Amino acid sequence: MRTAQRNISASVITALIGIVAVLIATPMIIDHVGKAAYGVWTVSMAIVIYIGIVEAGMAPAVQRYIAVARGAGDHAGAARVFWSTLTFYLSIGLIAALVIELLAPQIAGLFDFPGGLEQQAIELLRIVGLAVPLGLAMAALANLLQGQGRFRSIAVTAALGSVGYLAAVVLLVGSGATLAELGWAVIAQQVVLLVSRAVLAAGTLRVRPGFVSGEEAVAIAGLSARLQLSVASLIINGQSDRVVAGLVARPAVVGEVGIASQLAESGRLVAAAPLVPIFNRFASLQQPSEEASLHRVFAKVDRLWITAAIGATLIGVAVAPSLISGWLGSGFALAGAFAAMLVAAYGSNLLFGVRISYLRASGNAGLEARLAVLLIALNLALTVPLAIAFGATGVVAGTLVAYLIAGAWFALRFGGYAPETARVPVATLVIAVLWGVLFALLGGLLAAVAASAIAAGWALPVIGLVTALAWGGYLACALRVAPTPGGVRRWRAEFEAQLGARAESTTQSP
Repeated sequence: MRTAQRNISASVITALIGIVAVLIATPMIIDHVGKAAYGVWTVSMAIVIYIGIVEAGMAPAVQRYIAVARGAGDHAGAARVFWSTLTFYLSIGLIAALVIELLAPQIAGLFDFPGGLEQQAIELLRIVGLAVPLGLAMAALANLLQGQGRFRSIAVTAALGSVGYLAAVVLLVGSGATLAELGWAVIAQQVVLLVSRAVLAAGTLRVRPGFVSGEEAVAIAGLSARLQLSVASLIINGQSDRVVAGLVARPAVVGEVGIASQLAESGRLVAAAPLVPIFNRFASLQQPSEEASLHRVFAKVDRLWITAAIGATLIGVAVAPSLISGWLGSGFALAGAFAAMLVAAYGSNLLFGVRISYLRASGNAGLEARLAVLLIALNLALTVPLAIAFGATGVVAGTLVAYLIAGAWFALRFGGYAPETARVPVATLVIAVLWGVLFALLGGLLAAVAASAIAAGWALPVIGLVTALAWGGYLACALRVAPTPGGVRRWRAEFEAQLGARAESTTQSP
């Protein structure tokens, strides 16, 4: 149970650190360069993040093989996996940086940027392109630390990287830097992360470099391929909104899409953190003698997770516009509407997080891979025509519809892939939705009052508190938990008892 608590805490803290950095830096950048230039920033960052797809499926596979070698006391084997991964990542990163450097004018020319902003976009792409090999090298070190079970180290280095990023933004804005020059803040963050994680991984770095055998490489590649689609779909679907919006909308509107995406993705990262120990618990119960325990734990955790996620999604949709205005002030109504739609989209996907974890732990990744393909296909098929017809609003609406259709498809197919699992009673779902709507209305109303009565920036923590209280009240009613410290402690103890994992988690959340 302590392992589960540490994993959840470290994962949540790491996600929150990134969110805090975004909350502080975004209004500074917008105030300095304006909404139109921030739209250029959003598109440029999305293009660079796309390259991270190469690392998406490999990360959990690499972590797994490092963990296996570590458990066997084979430190040289773990080092071989790391050095092989680092070499592959750097090769891809250097090639990508060169391509961005050479094709930056053509890439920027795809978007309808005004003349001055187009030149800034070219320069910005060339600067942040340098972050690609740095980021991939840093990711190799992160995989090593996670494979070693050092989740708190990841959180500490994430904090250092965020401090470096914010310090660079403050210095650059204070010196009157251009939009393109702000890209050096991204470089600063990657350098801090790379150096700090290299220091923590010094023991492995001192091991004589070597490479995995051909057989080991094939095994790692095979596992990576099975996970690649699922993890990559999160990146593709998350960034395609910004890129497609950049093709059909003004830069200022693209900036609002980027703001909404940041808010929704931040919520998704925090909400998905508990899925790490849940997967770990399911994996520890795969022996035939534990089959009854596995089914019992799944039934309990799945019901709790879906109930909690329904309320969180409905409340998140209701408060999202107020969170935007409480964060950045007036003038971002579009971002608020976009954020509400994206929260609904991502929340519908998170409903099935426990079920995806169960399939992964059972070695049955077929349905998850099909879901990823369907989601990517639907998102692109819907956003492109809707973008042509309705601009940026059509892009976000297409994403929402794609997630809803894919989620319904997954729910209908899950029983066929895991017929041994229990179903959540329909009455439980109806009750959860009714309570969720009630607390969403109350939370949304109070959040709107706070956003209008309190100055931007100061209103954000108040709205955050309102959101947390609304969700706490919802949980108390939907799960019939007494809203007292004793009642909450008993419910938490019962839930954590289901997650009494016996091994360190080394797998990314679905």
